[in-house]
Amino acid sequence: MFKATKTTMIAGAAVVALIGIGGGVAFATSSGSPSTPNTLTAATTSTTPTSGANTPANGKAKHKRTGLLARAEHGSVTVRTKTGTEVIDLQRGQVTAVSPTSISVRSQDGFSATYVVTSTTKVRKTGQQSAIGNVADGDNVVIEAVHSGTTDTAQHIGDHGTKQPTTTH
Repeated sequence: MFKATKTTMIAGAAVVALIGIGGGVAFATSSGSPSTPNTLTAATTSTTPTSGANTPANGKAKHKRTGLLARAEHGSVTVRTKTGTEVIDLQRGQVTAVSPTSISVRSQDGFSATYVVTSTTKVRKTGQQSAIGNVADGDNVVIEAVHSGTTDTAQHIGDHGTKQPTTTH
């Protein structure tokens, strides 16, 4: 595998992981009166297992899907690679069309995009390795794609089934 591709895949996997777990940083907005603007406060969370209601019997703390990244609908991230930079597009939403060579997704805010699917696109359905043929219209997905020119090529597709997405406010 080419080093640039490997670096891109590692960076992309890290970005997808950050979206899934909230990146270990919780952001909360405090509501103000109409004359007082909302403020954004950041607080770090500990990933060290502790005893308590959220700690399973095996002692490993579960990650809660909280914070800014857990609520992300779509966006772009520019990452450095050994050969320059690369733009990674991210989108969370519902599948509106799918074929062996493309997937279209609409986010809750109405943003829609279509991504090219190739033989190297990794698909996971409910946490297990899968194939694009197992992704269906109406499924909730997270897409990580490389943006080049006017083309977005899906690198990773995380399919969470038809369960309605939860939103955190």
